[in-house]
Amino acid sequence: MKLSVPFIPEKSYIQFLLEKRAYLESIYFGLPSGPVLDSRIRFSNMDLPSLAKSLIPMKGIKRYCLLNTRFIRPDLYTDTQFLTGLLDMLQFLHDKCPIKGIVISDFYLVNALAGTGHDMVPLLEAVPGINCMMDSSQKIFSHMEMIENTGFKIPEKLILDRSLNRDPEMLDTMVGSIKAIYPNMKIELLANEGCLHHCPFKPAHDAQISLSNTGVVKENTHAVNQAAGCHGYFHQHPEKFLKSPFIRPEDVIHYEEVADTLKICGRTLGTRFLTRCITAYCQKNYDGNLMDLMDATNFLASFFHLDNKQLGDGFFKTITTCTNVCKNCRICHNLFLKIVEKKSITLKPYGDYQ
Repeated sequence: MKLSVPFIPEKSYIQFLLEKRAYLESIYFGLPSGPVLDSRIRFSNMDLPSLAKSLIPMKGIKRYCLLNTRFIRPDLYTDTQFLTGLLDMLQFLHDKCPIKGIVISDFYLVNALAGTGHDMVPLLEAVPGINCMMDSSQKIFSHMEMIENTGFKIPEKLILDRSLNRDPEMLDTMVGSIKAIYPNMKIELLANEGCLHHCPFKPAHDAQISLSNTGVVKENTHAVNQAAGCHGYFHQHPEKFLKSPFIRPEDVIHYEEVADTLKICGRTLGTRFLTRCITAYCQKNYDGNLMDLMDATNFLASFFHLDNKQLGDGFFKTITTCTNVCKNCRICHNLFLKIVEKKSITLKPYGDYQ
C-alpha cells in the first residue's frame, strides 16, 4: 500500500522523499501566496516559482494542491480577478511541473472557479478532502455529481472518513458500493490523525481555522482546544486515545484488500515528525511511543509513553469489534494503565520543533 504525504519545500526533506519514492503515490501542498486557502499551514518565505522548482524533482509522484479551507470571505466567490488569479497560479505550477488536481472542501469555491471558464478547470481533478467526512456512499455520490456538474475532472481517488478505520464491515460494504458505480476509483484512508472518535469539536474547529484564514480574527485554535476542546478532554481522559481511529503501522496489512493508499498527516509538526511517520508506515513497523506518530494528539507524547509494541497483534481485533460505547466498558482504561508510562514534564530540544 502506497502513501500520500505532505510536501514541504525543504532540501533535506525533498531528498528523503526521493529516497522513499517507491512507497509514494502522491504529495500534497498549499499555495505560498494570496488569501489562505489551505486548511492548515502556509510556507514561509516561499514564492510560486520557488515552489514550482522544488516540486520538479518529484517526477512520477502525483501532485495535489490544497484548496481545502472550509470557507473564504464571501466577496471572493464573485471576485473574478481573485478567481482567475488563483487558476493562473495553478496553471503556472502545471506548466512547470504538472499537477494532478486540487483538494477541496468548499463547493462554493469549486463552483466559483468553474464559472470562470478558465482553461485549467477541465485539466484538474477536484478531490474532496478528508474534512468532507465521506462516511457513506450516498454522500460520495452527491459530491461526485456536483463535481461532474462543475466541469472539473472526477477524482481518481477518494479519501474516506477516518471513522471507517474502526469498522471493517462498514468500510468493506461502502467500498463495494463505490466500486459498483466507479470501478476504477482508488480508495485512501487517513492513518495518523489520532483525534477523538467522531470528534464533536471537528466542525467548529474547521470553521475557526477558516475564520482565522480570512484575516477577520487572529488564529487561536490551539488555546481554545486546550481550554475547551479536545486537548482538555484528552488530558482528563487520556485512555480515549486508544479509541481514536488511527491505523498503526503494523495494522496496515488489515486494510490492503479494501484500500489503495494511506494518507499521512501532520504538516504543522515539521519535517522531523513527517520523516519519522513516513518511515514507520513504509516499514509497517514502529518501535517507540505510538503518540509520536500522531498528528492531533502529538501533544500527549510529552506526557505519556505508549509502547507501540506492547499493544500486540490482538489490538486490531479489540478495537474493530468494539461497540464504542464506553459507559460500561473498561477495556481501553485498563489497557492504558497497563502499558502506558506517565512522563515527567521536560522541555524538548529546540531542534525537535523543526
